Amino acid sequence: MKTQKIEILILFLCIFGFIGCDNKDEEGEKVTNYKEYTLTIASKKIPGVCRSDRFNYLSDVYAVKKENVQEWESLGFIGGFEFEKGYEYKIKISETSYLDYSMENSAWTEYELLEIISKNKKDSENLPLHLIPESYYKNIQFPKYRYVVDADNNQKLIEEELEKKSLIPLDFHYMFWQSEDKFLRCIAIKDDNNTLEPCIIKSENKDLKEMPESYKLLPPKENVKGFMEWTFLNEDGNDTNYPSFDVFWGRSTKMAYLYKDLSKYYKNKYPQAGVKTVVVSYNTSVNFYRKIKS
Repeated sequence: MKTQKIEILILFLCIFGFIGCDNKDEEGEKVTNYKEYTLTIASKKIPGVCRSDRFNYLSDVYAVKKENVQEWESLGFIGGFEFEKGYEYKIKISETSYLDYSMENSAWTEYELLEIISKNKKDSENLPLHLIPESYYKNIQFPKYRYVVDADNNQKLIEEELEKKSLIPLDFHYMFWQSEDKFLRCIAIKDDNNTLEPCIIKSENKDLKEMPESYKLLPPKENVKGFMEWTFLNEDGNDTNYPSFDVFWGRSTKMAYLYKDLSKYYKNKYPQAGVKTVVVSYNTSVNFYRKIKS
């Protein structure tokens, strides 16, 4: 008798649970919060982090300020808003939070333009170089530095020099993304107080058959599918002091292998050293393809 009662109780709980789940699904999409407020939109977009399907990825974002707030914050998308670079906006938007248990990403927020209050041609003041949170960039590995030296004399001296002085800082997180204008861009961040200016990467394809023999002394860690030259430009498209690199694109991993042949430089610097080859290489994650789970 006791066993029969237990079976009836289990059946009742299963039916109740099924009805509860079914009711939740029937509810579908519902609004959990709604508010309206005014924003200042900066005159240019800057690097920041957007969210999609529970993953974070690097992108150009709006720098925004709410009323009576001094710090710039990031906002990825505003429905119905057509942004024109070089103008600072004051707009009114709605912020609507939704919940739908039938969807994989059950909770989300949408922002919609309600009114453009003002649009002034000006450069926004006190804009940061980026709005990338530390929790994101700290997950990006530092570049892996390698070099090879072949010289009759002073080889150890050259190796020590390469060890002490890298062409690029090795304690920065290098991040890449494709901007809205389809250019590949790069930013390097050490911490919240140390950031290198964002760059546009000018890429020129090369034939793999033209790979210098010197690079074969320090081959990439995997098979490669592309070979190109990267030149780093500032945001206005002008040359910078950053060195250009030959770049190999990894076939199976999201890695870029940056190479620079310094043989000529060291032959001139140490003419008695009998320098044959000096090559440096940097392995860096091309993380605009690699979305990081939050």
